[in-house]
Amino acid sequence: MPRMTNVRIVVAAAVGTAAVAALAIVLAGGSDGGEGPQAPVRTQRATLVLERAEHPAGHEELIVSLRDERLNTPATAGGASSVLLTCVDDRGRVTIRGRQPWPLQIEPGYPPHAHQPAEREILDSLRRCRLLARGIEFEGRVSGRLPVLQPAA
Repeated sequence: MPRMTNVRIVVAAAVGTAAVAALAIVLAGGSDGGEGPQAPVRTQRATLVLERAEHPAGHEELIVSLRDERLNTPATAGGASSVLLTCVDDRGRVTIRGRQPWPLQIEPGYPPHAHQPAEREILDSLRRCRLLARGIEFEGRVSGRLPVLQPAA
């Protein structure tokens, strides 16, 4: 009498094999595009300037500026097209967390910067922000209220 294979065992084996293959790809440094391992990137550190501004549409926003324009290049972030912006309040709680395009925006009269809409209460209590990506660890701090962005000269 022929033996019947248990379907659950076959499915479990297939899922297990796929999981092992995925783990091997991750450990080997592969990515979704088959690019292979990424070259190491030297981590750059810089100070960010944090300010608040009124957007023309009527809402307030956080302006995160990078004074060292030489660091505002795709290579600084290992070719990444975005960076992670994380901000904490006066109690150490994360109040802003989101992706920002990289390199940062350049407007005449201003250093490279990012615009992050935020509620007044969040801006009032904001104390520290970081931009993070492969090769980037930029941080800015304020004590007390955020200063208001001054118009370009």
